[in-house]
Amino acid sequence: MSAIPNLSEIKDLAPVSPGEYDLRIISAKDTNSKRTGRNGILCIVEIVDEDLASNIMHSLWFGNDGKYTKDDADKSDMMWRMVKDFLEAIGLNRDGEVELDEFADISFTAEVTYNDGCDEDGKQVYPVKNEIGRILG
Repeated sequence: MSAIPNLSEIKDLAPVSPGEYDLRIISAKDTNSKRTGRNGILCIVEIVDEDLASNIMHSLWFGNDGKYTKDDADKSDMMWRMVKDFLEAIGLNRDGEVELDEFADISFTAEVTYNDGCDEDGKQVYPVKNEIGRILG
């Protein structure tokens, strides 16, 4: 008897075609960029009613936050403005403190894009994936 059964019946998840989709944040957790050291939040987002769609991993990267201090003031402010804009777009308080558990189960509509994972030379550098383009409501 084999340790793993025949898995040919298990369908693979895949990115969806670009377009407008209803999304829901499943969870959010603290994250840290291995490349830059920047801190942030990783949101795991499902595409609603697309049973075989891969989840979207959406990162919110912080500016200077006490632990990370490498940005000049303008770059830090720009990073924090992007966080504020995302919070406002999904209906969270953009000007006060927000806890990680407040992200769970937030639903919104957004343009979802398709990233083929290729660099400028067409070489595959990471798996194909969907990304959140513009939040519509």
